[in-house]
Amino acid sequence: MFDYNQYKSLTERADWRGICELNGIHFDSFGTNKEFAALPKYLESGEVVFALASGLMKQTGTSNFSDSGVNTWLVVLTSERFLFMDAALLTSSIDTQTVRLDKIQAISASQGFLLGKISIDLGSRLIVVDNCEKEAVKVMADLANKWLREKEKGFVPPQENSDDKERKVDDLHERVKPPIVETPKISRTSATIVAGLFGLSGLHDFNWGEKGRGYVKWGLFAFLFLLNKNDHYIISSLILSVLCFWVLSDLICICDGSFFKDKESTPVAKGLNDFFALIYFVVAIKLLVSAGFDFMDDRKKDTGKLASTREIVDTYNQNEAVAEKTFDGTRLSIGGPVRSVEKNFWGDYVVKFEGLGGINIFNLGSKVTEIELTFPKKQAEKLNTVRKGDGLIANCIGRGLSLGTYSADKCSVKQIYKRQQKRK
Repeated sequence: MFDYNQYKSLTERADWRGICELNGIHFDSFGTNKEFAALPKYLESGEVVFALASGLMKQTGTSNFSDSGVNTWLVVLTSERFLFMDAALLTSSIDTQTVRLDKIQAISASQGFLLGKISIDLGSRLIVVDNCEKEAVKVMADLANKWLREKEKGFVPPQENSDDKERKVDDLHERVKPPIVETPKISRTSATIVAGLFGLSGLHDFNWGEKGRGYVKWGLFAFLFLLNKNDHYIISSLILSVLCFWVLSDLICICDGSFFKDKESTPVAKGLNDFFALIYFVVAIKLLVSAGFDFMDDRKKDTGKLASTREIVDTYNQNEAVAEKTFDGTRLSIGGPVRSVEKNFWGDYVVKFEGLGGINIFNLGSKVTEIELTFPKKQAEKLNTVRKGDGLIANCIGRGLSLGTYSADKCSVKQIYKRQQKRK
């Protein structure tokens, strides 16, 4: 039916990519890198792998505590069984399920437009693995049915000829030779660190990948500085999120070996990859959410209200519900005497007002101890003329009260009253 010894040889070398190539399908390790790395430990002595596929299965009673809902599983067809493996998200533990081939009543595969699923009928229950590559499920079902027929006929593994044995000996000697140059394993770890720390600039592409992609990343990263300088926050957030997802994809390729077109792997590289991948994923999602909020903020219309710092304090002290409706989430103008103009961690300007800050005679027992207005960098020229005691009116979006501080951001200067003018 097929070259049993070739599958056996590839299994002994843990060459899962080679098995997929032998079956004429794409090697899919998305979401199952940990399972592929652990697979050799879960194979029995003499067990031969015929086919592999990655897909989704519902959570079972044996699933890890950290897993929930539908998880990505690795499905392995061997000479003895169907082996299902699912690695926990944040730990090294592995869920496994085994279905012996002699318990199977029927195996079927269905292919959709893009993906497919494989169904294993045990009589008492049906195991369904969905969202697999459609070519992989077809090959797996065909091989399983052919192998079951061979086992019914009393299949006897063919004897290896002398050439095969000599080739195995040569492969063994080749594997135990000490490396004389840098190995792909070292490159894998180095590339993971470089991509994790400097991935947005495309440095890992220049060193290990394609320089063209590196230049594109570098160009987009440089373009972000121009966008931020001109306060185009929505566009810059979207571009930065695209870069994060791009680097996330690179990290996945580095981990599974396709970035280098090799098949080696190390626990150190996998651990670093998981760490950096999680960071980039969280940052990308945060940027998309931030872009959404910026878009909604830009659509907010000015209420036309002018509120003094004293009015904000008094309203919160008298009726916090009214204060939230009036000053939270709306665009309005806020005015008062300036105490200081400072810069925050992000380089934006923060204006604080007199009569507030700490405990003093003006805010003793008050719910509001500080009012802070945040201005983008492009307002620096106007704010450079502001001194302590000057009056300032700014148009902002109110963000409400938190831990005694009323804050507003995306402010623009409307008017400045110099202290000397007020004295006249």
